[in-house]
Amino acid sequence: MICVMDKTSIIYLDNSATTRPSDASLKKMREALSVCYGNPGSVHAMGNDAHKMLENARQSIGLSLGVRRPSDGHIIFTSSGSEANNLAVFGSVFAKDRPVKGTSKGKILISDSEHPSVEKPCAGLEKEGFEVLRVPTAGGELDLDFIRQRCDQSCILASFMLVNNETGAVYNVAEAARLVRAAAPKAFIHCDCVQAYMKMRFTPKSLGIDALTVSAHKINAPKGAGALFITADVITGKRLVPVTLGGGQEMGFRSGTENTPAICAFGEAATEGMRQMGERIERVRSLRAALENELPQEVRINRPVNGYDGIVNLTLPMIKSETMLNYLSGEGICISAGSACSARGGAISSVLQAFGLPKEEADCSVRVSISHLNTEEEINIFSKALKTGIKRLARIK
Repeated sequence: MICVMDKTSIIYLDNSATTRPSDASLKKMREALSVCYGNPGSVHAMGNDAHKMLENARQSIGLSLGVRRPSDGHIIFTSSGSEANNLAVFGSVFAKDRPVKGTSKGKILISDSEHPSVEKPCAGLEKEGFEVLRVPTAGGELDLDFIRQRCDQSCILASFMLVNNETGAVYNVAEAARLVRAAAPKAFIHCDCVQAYMKMRFTPKSLGIDALTVSAHKINAPKGAGALFITADVITGKRLVPVTLGGGQEMGFRSGTENTPAICAFGEAATEGMRQMGERIERVRSLRAALENELPQEVRINRPVNGYDGIVNLTLPMIKSETMLNYLSGEGICISAGSACSARGGAISSVLQAFGLPKEEADCSVRVSISHLNTEEEINIFSKALKTGIKRLARIK
């Protein structure tokens, strides 16, 4: 099937779902596809060249996370952020000693607004007898008192995202990790940094965590590559076990021939993003201000206590989000109603309800996610189309 929309006229404001690959990342991907196409596990010349490209990408992504030496930790490549999250959750839990039959299997702490790739694995573990505690995030803020009161030495895993993909809320992961570490020193602490990566400055050390997840297609690289960073202590302490078994690639943590072209593009995008990060942050901040100035009065911005400028969640005046999405799509404008991973399921967002919206308002909310590649003109066209859409769709009701 061929995409029929004219790409020269489309306005893309769904950058939290995926981003447009940069020219530099695509160039690096083509090189890995057509020139250095050997298997990086092979020991001949072509394999060695592919291996060098793979390791260069690993180093680039490591540097972008402040990882400069092997003693700082290791990057494990996966097929996506979701796979990396699953590896963090299942790999850390399965690495624990099995409890005596009939005793508690331990506590797991996550927020009540996690991405499905963390929430669903934890829900599965809950059915197996683990106690999963979901930290409230009303108003877009992690309830730190909940952690103080409920976290104890039985906690084996804590996983909190840094930036929420639907509301843009920036959670205080560093303080949450400190509280977990104080109550449960042996707990494995993970952070889903997919929406924060290349959009704000952080390192595993600054967050005080054992592992974090990043993804290629959120930073202007093609889809098909993700990464899980783990500290050296995780490796030496055998605190993570593989979930996918096979040929032992990625230090045995993730078997399967690496998607070298996508990974190389990932590394190139990371290098490019680091070089331009300050400029990109200011650009997105400016576009966010322009959007807020032009929004119709009937639209409410769902502001988190602390938020990332590039994600703007809006509640419409009693117009269902799906109705507005279809209208704007017809006008050549792409936004979303929430996470792309669950958008086609049709369910009302549990994240927005956890934020504090009643169901009827959550069902009338949309997400605009801005990139440094967007323009003021695009923001203006979107705002005008939104105003027109509200008037037309309100009459239909």
